Amino acid sequence: MAGGEELFGDIETKKEEKKKMGKDAIEIKIRFNKFWLERAIWIVIILILLVLVFYNPFGKYRCEKGLGEITSAPIVTEPEEEETTELEIEEEPEEEPEVEEEPEPEPEEELSGNVVLTIDTIKLDENKTRVDSITVKIDNQKEIFTPLLYVYWYDKDSPEAIKQFPNGGKINFTGPIPVGRVSIKKLDDELKAHYLRADNERREFFKIELYDRSDKTLLATKTKSIATD
Repeated sequence: MAGGEELFGDIETKKEEKKKMGKDAIEIKIRFNKFWLERAIWIVIILILLVLVFYNPFGKYRCEKGLGEITSAPIVTEPEEEETTELEIEEEPEEEPEVEEEPEPEPEEELSGNVVLTIDTIKLDENKTRVDSITVKIDNQKEIFTPLLYVYWYDKDSPEAIKQFPNGGKINFTGPIPVGRVSIKKLDDELKAHYLRADNERREFFKIELYDRSDKTLLATKTKSIATD
């Protein structure tokens, strides 16, 4: 019963409010069909889209293209430049390479300007009647040349003609001797004769003359004696 009393109370309240509105007040009630309400909303939306297509409300440009010509293009955005911070690298001081001191060249020996001839060894057979070999050494301190050797041997009582005859032969070197070089040559098969003179002398003398083969200039002479008893 309490609910019924509240309903009648609300009705009476509304009636009193209508009386207060006055005689000139008009109460309008509009009823819409749901179907036509939806159609009306769609029509309004379409009209708004058409306005946006043919008229740009944001301002500056009008759309001069038809609906079929309007295409969408991707918006290209420039990549943001990343701020890079350069790291300050402390450069280590470069170590200077150690310079190796080159050894000072040994001073060149001054050439004497002469050719030194030496008779090293004279080898005889067991009976000491035959010459097996003679070894000579040539130290060239002058200029390049090709040697030519005259070989003699004799005893003190030999005639002068024998002493002037190179019975050992005239021996050519096969090649020149450069300046500052020492050449050692053993004479054996190159000797023209090998036997000593049978003069019953106890010593034999050997003489060698050194010539420049190109012009037959005498460069040096060396003499050596050996015992034959």
